[in-house]
Amino acid sequence: MKRILLALLIGGVTLTSLSSCTKEYITEENVYGDSYSYFANLSTGNWKQTNVNAYYDVPVADLTNYYLQDGYVSAAISFDGEKTYNILPASFEGISYSVEYAVGRVSVYAENTSGTDLLNKIPNAKLKVVLSKVNSAMDL
Repeated sequence: MKRILLALLIGGVTLTSLSSCTKEYITEENVYGDSYSYFANLSTGNWKQTNVNAYYDVPVADLTNYYLQDGYVSAAISFDGEKTYNILPASFEGISYSVEYAVGRVSVYAENTSGTDLLNKIPNAKLKVVLSKVNSAMDL
């Protein structure tokens, strides 16, 4: 009799502890923001010369204050018909390329290390600008 009561007691405790478990479903949230790519042809004849540099302004209407302050902007340039891209800043055939951006525009800068005949040395290129929404953290 004691064994039966002990078995019922153990069974009851086990049943009670198992029935208190709940199923939990874990779903992945989209932790990555949306990204958008923009492309522009940089024609050789449309660069503007400064003292030692040349620059090419590209309007990007979607580049808003959000991307300037909290988002992410990256730029890459291709000189081989989009077979490869060089992430800016980069050097190509003796010319150093860099990028600057502000609300509504991206500017690509070219600097010839020899300082001579820069505009005639810049080949046609394709610019890729990527605007990404990110989860902004606090200031460090």
